[in-house]
Amino acid sequence: MATPSRHDEFRILALSGGGYLGLYTAVVLARLEQQLGEPLGRRFDLVAGTSVGGLLALALAFEVPMAAIVELFHARGEEVFSARRLPSGTMTRLIDLTRSVMGPKYSGAALRDELHTLFGERTLAQAQHAVVIPAVDVSRSQTKVFKTPHVAASHGDETCKAVDVAMATSAAPAYFPSVPIGGRLYADGGLFAVAPDQVAMHEAEHFMGVEPARVRMVSIGTATAGYQPAEELDPDAGAVGWLTDGRLILTLISVQQQHVQAIMEDRLGERYLRLDARWPAGAGLGIDVATPEATTTLERLALETMASIEPRTLKRFF
Repeated sequence: MATPSRHDEFRILALSGGGYLGLYTAVVLARLEQQLGEPLGRRFDLVAGTSVGGLLALALAFEVPMAAIVELFHARGEEVFSARRLPSGTMTRLIDLTRSVMGPKYSGAALRDELHTLFGERTLAQAQHAVVIPAVDVSRSQTKVFKTPHVAASHGDETCKAVDVAMATSAAPAYFPSVPIGGRLYADGGLFAVAPDQVAMHEAEHFMGVEPARVRMVSIGTATAGYQPAEELDPDAGAVGWLTDGRLILTLISVQQQHVQAIMEDRLGERYLRLDARWPAGAGLGIDVATPEATTTLERLALETMASIEPRTLKRFF
């Protein structure tokens, strides 16, 4: 895995987490790949991804066509997540919440099967492009960043299977089971880095020896910009109020992405490009809502984002 010259511009792609909302990201990536006419991983020196963004980052690292990932969302989204719409009444909301009280809401078996089809038994050492994937070591309550062995200082995870790493970074607590790797249990990297921009920047600076002035970064969100709960807020809301309609996790996703975007804009200025869509109020979206309506909305938002990018911006960043 070649390291770019120190005199070249260093390009980073950072992909945020968000469960099924990652269809938005996948469609943006697929359209970019179509326009550029080659695997998108070849346009970047480092790719970072968290949760579903980690799955997409690994696919880019192994040059899996992004169009195939979009098709995966279409074909297996309802099996991996849920074909149910967001619950509307008090009782249906309570019933929905009980699905994750005694164990994870989903087994993760369908997702693992599809990932094995994509990656087989390949390890991080076999990736074609450098990648970093945040996760959480729940055995020790510590952050973890899985890495390809792209430089000497980033060795240690090269024998980890891509399937296991993708499952680990996507293992949202109460939604999917934690994932055992090397005798430890791992959960969703979104617990600390749902937007992995800063993780990637630190990797480039500290481990790869890249000067910040050389960095140009593209960051892609999951259509949660400006998220607001669908219903009026109650200052005395308890667990049901915070968990209904995924309010807690969507708030965490939105504000983390907003905070990281502000920091990276300050650090990189015009060398930072953030692609995201405004949260469509009342559209029935959620991190595990894979209905035909949700699919249509996310794809529409992705196409609107692509239509808004000027050709000169594409040329400058890609």
